[in-house]
Amino acid sequence: MLNLPRENRLGVNRVPQIFKDRVHDIKQNMSNKMPDFRFMLSSADSQTRILNSEFLKSAVPLCKDSSILKIGSLTYRSYLTAIQTFIVENFEEFEEIVKKKAQWFDKEIQLIDLVAEKRGADYFPASVRVHSGRDQLWFVANVALTDRGISRIKQDYNLMRFLGTMGDQRFVPEVYFISDSSDRSSNITETPNLMFLGEWFRGYHEFHVSSLVPGKQAVFTFWDTDNGYREIKEDLAVKMIERVAYILTCFFDLESLREIYPWHLAAGDFIAKLSPNPDLKLITVRQYGNRIIFTEDSEENINDALIMFLANITVRARLDRIDGVGDFVWLGDGFLEGIMRGFIRGIIARNYLDSDMTKFCHNFVKIARLKTIQEWTEVFVTILESYDKRAPDFKIISKNLVNHIFTVFQNWQTLSFADEIISLEDIQV
Repeated sequence: MLNLPRENRLGVNRVPQIFKDRVHDIKQNMSNKMPDFRFMLSSADSQTRILNSEFLKSAVPLCKDSSILKIGSLTYRSYLTAIQTFIVENFEEFEEIVKKKAQWFDKEIQLIDLVAEKRGADYFPASVRVHSGRDQLWFVANVALTDRGISRIKQDYNLMRFLGTMGDQRFVPEVYFISDSSDRSSNITETPNLMFLGEWFRGYHEFHVSSLVPGKQAVFTFWDTDNGYREIKEDLAVKMIERVAYILTCFFDLESLREIYPWHLAAGDFIAKLSPNPDLKLITVRQYGNRIIFTEDSEENINDALIMFLANITVRARLDRIDGVGDFVWLGDGFLEGIMRGFIRGIIARNYLDSDMTKFCHNFVKIARLKTIQEWTEVFVTILESYDKRAPDFKIISKNLVNHIFTVFQNWQTLSFADEIISLEDIQV
């Protein structure tokens, strides 16, 4: 039996006809009992509440920035019902995934909560919380609601699948299946039909700078929707930003020179966990390709590409927005050493068993240390010229770039951060 949300339980008094028809067809062919579904909303006060009929009639915000909030024609009822239909259509595969992911799963799924979460730049995610007895297993349904999200969703899904196969460290969420609908007969913002199911990292949340006063330590807020928002100090935030550089460097391919780009701290591309051990995951990948193309392969070209990559992440990883949506801010010099430490560790971690790679890393460190301030300036000017001058962060980058170049140069001269990372003095190069 398929249990669609009922008015007395969830306040659903009307389901779009397109979903009714599709669910009816599936129901006719299903022998197993479908679990109940509940429609819910997650809020900043750590409360997850069941949506009543009046709220389900309200429109989903179609813009992340609350200062320019736009309201579309998509209601929460249509949005959540579309996700329910997506799961029901793929229920056999979904159930198999649950069984593989959860060793404790030995009985039927009893209940699935569909919880509307915080609005993203390209997608509106909902957590899919599977209940069996007292146990829960969480997934995410990423629903494309913007023109850019609609145009990119299949590429994003395929990129996640590909990057998930790289290396033995899991930095990106596993993705499972995607809707294959190409129906454009109705408005996508009234009856969304493009989405994919992926892994939800429980306990991981966004973090953003909430206070940045010159001469004082930056204060960050950890957006813990499970236990309440809380402040984290700058020293822990530095470790998180170091992890950002580490992950991005691990994905830099020294053969093809492909990299993840663009990425933004302020857009929530990275999420963190604070306990029991701090960790970071990358949950948004827009492109994976070459930013620099050479006509021939050589170690010199690889070094040049890696220098450009490093220069770019030292700039981008120092940018955030106040509370994730406010004005852009430039993180202090204390973050730069962490960025560079993460970069070197990323190179080593990706190829730590390869002796030739170890020699390459040693040579690269020597090359970077020998660069003059003029040479670093040329690198960063090239980086700046590659940025969109109309972008809202361009002005703050330009304002801070001179001091940034000098600080990068100083860091490479002292190289104090490398002592604990790499010791290659005995290697004959």
